Amino acid sequence: MKLYNFLVLILIVLLASCGRKRSMDAVSIPTTTEEWAHHLFDTSGVHSGLFVIEAGQSERPKPILDYHSSSLFTPASNTKILTLYSALQFLPETLVGVKWIRRNDTLFFKGTGDPGFLDPRFDVSPPLSFFRQQNNLVYLGEWNSDERWAPGWSWEDYPYYYAAQRSPFPIYGNMARTWCQDDQWLMEPSGFIMNRYFDPSARAVRRNERANIFQVNTAKCRETPLRIPFVTNPDVVCHLLSDTLHQAVEWTDLSGFNHDSGSWQSVPGSDRDTLLRAMMYESDNFIAEQMLWSVSSALWDTISTTRVIDSVMTDDFSPWKGKIHWVDGSGLSVYNKLSPRFLVDVLQRLYGSMEHGELLRYFPAGGVRGTIASWYGHDDMPFVYAKTGTLSGVHCLSGYLLADSGKTYVFSFMHNNYLGSSSQYKKKMDVLLRWIKENH
Repeated sequence: MKLYNFLVLILIVLLASCGRKRSMDAVSIPTTTEEWAHHLFDTSGVHSGLFVIEAGQSERPKPILDYHSSSLFTPASNTKILTLYSALQFLPETLVGVKWIRRNDTLFFKGTGDPGFLDPRFDVSPPLSFFRQQNNLVYLGEWNSDERWAPGWSWEDYPYYYAAQRSPFPIYGNMARTWCQDDQWLMEPSGFIMNRYFDPSARAVRRNERANIFQVNTAKCRETPLRIPFVTNPDVVCHLLSDTLHQAVEWTDLSGFNHDSGSWQSVPGSDRDTLLRAMMYESDNFIAEQMLWSVSSALWDTISTTRVIDSVMTDDFSPWKGKIHWVDGSGLSVYNKLSPRFLVDVLQRLYGSMEHGELLRYFPAGGVRGTIASWYGHDDMPFVYAKTGTLSGVHCLSGYLLADSGKTYVFSFMHNNYLGSSSQYKKKMDVLLRWIKENH
């Protein structure tokens, strides 16, 4: 018996046990993909949309599944597929890490949004070697129309690792790391205020919303490092960089700095693909936001998420303008509203833009890596390569499916407005994905 038939039987038993009036004899096993979609999702009481087409077909291919595919959904981290597309379109394989200009004996530098500088997750930070060879460093601090977070983010998420602040010149991933060693709390980077307290019922670490004042709970000492965003601004950047370089770094306001835009020189930064894979596999929100800022810096020597989004939508997805709403790079914003059809369009464009094996290496792989390492697995090799997206009451999965027939399918499954765990929808999607794999 094929695996999907086994899963079908389990699903039927579950439905019967949940109080369905009809007997199991009256439940017919679906025989088409459309029937499966209706069987799994019609009675769920949840806003669901599904769209599946064969990869690499014409601009108007006939879908093998179209279930509320034009409806709008909160996509959560499926938004990162748009960030991946933008970064691959506009960023070189090595990002520009720093831009600089020399005046007399002083080196002025500014950020480009590169998120990798001194982030301990990445082995190489080329600007560090450059800075160590310089004297009289002055950071050109800036702020812009984009805030520390994007519109539609939850302000109360400020102390959590998934909501690190955006900044033109990230350092240490804009994240402090704290852990216990010999019953003592330690923190990197150093220099932040740590107040200790004892409360078995409280969190291990807390932070003041507007200042880098941390409260560490001696009742929750742990050896595994915790990541907590720190407040960043030009003063913090200069303090941390001075401490790292063992030399004074000052700053001045970029807006008052007179310069010829063509006179900037650059220092290589992070590896683009290393960042993109971390963004996609770990669903890293900070990297996603910074990648759009890096695109903006590369295109216009300014930093603006809004400008990047408008440019990509105007130049590459103009038929979709006014039909979807794209706000940020990570998907944390609840203002994002995308449809399964739109996401499949983006995935189709990616599929046509590069070698297919190379493209799949950017995506989590079912049963193997990333956010679907525990789902959609197969004995021999992955057959699902897709990005998840999860917020409260939101779960989405969009990507590529490798069928037994040798064909590749592009799909987007989106679910909104449910209560409880996303596991129930993952199980249903698993049934449907395996059906497509074995029957198309």
